Amino acid sequence: MDSITEDSYPNKEIVIINDGSKDDTDGVIINWVKLNQNKISVIYVKRENRGICATLNELIRLSNGKYLLVIASDDALYGNTIAERVDLLEETEKNGKLVLVSDAQVIDENNNFISASSMEMNKGDKNKFKTEEGILEELISKPSTVGAIALINKSIYSRIGFYPEDTFIEDWFFYQRAASIRAILFWDKVVSQYRVHSSNMSGSNISLTKRLLIYRAVKLSVRRNVSWFPSLYFKYLGVKKIIELDFAILKLTLKNYF
Repeated sequence: MDSITEDSYPNKEIVIINDGSKDDTDGVIINWVKLNQNKISVIYVKRENRGICATLNELIRLSNGKYLLVIASDDALYGNTIAERVDLLEETEKNGKLVLVSDAQVIDENNNFISASSMEMNKGDKNKFKTEEGILEELISKPSTVGAIALINKSIYSRIGFYPEDTFIEDWFFYQRAASIRAILFWDKVVSQYRVHSSNMSGSNISLTKRLLIYRAVKLSVRRNVSWFPSLYFKYLGVKKIIELDFAILKLTLKNYF
C-alpha cells in the first residue's frame, strides 16, 4: 500500500477486500488507513472468504475510477509508472486497446532480488508479445503474466464478462478473452515487484491433489474461451491445449491412485 501512495499519479484510490484472512491482516490494514487517510481515499471491506474471482468482481464494482490495477497482498508497485501507463492506454483506446501488460521484478520474502523479469521466470516468450497474434498464441499456451503488471480499462468487462466465480483460475480466463478481442497492448518495462516465497519456488512443493485441481480449473477456462478465439488456427491451439491438459490430468490421477 505504501508503494501505491508513493507513485506520483494523483487520481488514485485504494480498494481493499479482506477475503476472510485468519491472521492479523485486519489490524494491519486499519492502522495503515488511519496513518494514511489524508493521503489517499481508501475503501475497505472485511468479510468471509469467497475466493479470488468473487473478490475481483467485488473490487471492480466497488472501484470508482476508469482504470484498475490489481495488486496482490504481498506484491508492490515499482518505478513510478502509473501516469505513463494511463497515457499509453488513453492514446490507444481508439484502437481497441483496453489492457496494458508489462513486466515485474521478482523478489523473495525478504525483499532479496531473484529475477529482472517475472515473465521470463514464468517461461514466457516476450517476443510473442510484439504482435497481436503472438500475444494470443502465448496466452493460449500459458499466461506468463504474473504480478501487478496489468493496467485495465474497466470497460473491458462489459465486452468479455466478469470473472466466473466457480473457479480460482482468473488469469487464463481474463487474458485469453482480452487477447481474443485484440485488446492487449504490451509495454516492456518493469512496473511492479512480484514476491515469491522460498517454500513455493518449486512446483514440486505442490501436492498432487492441488495440481489436479489447478489443471482441471485451467481446462475449464480454456474450454470456455475456445469459442472466443478468432480463427480456426487459434481454436486448434485451444483444443490442443485441452488435450494436453487431459493427458496431464490422467497421468496425475494414475500417479495419485497408485
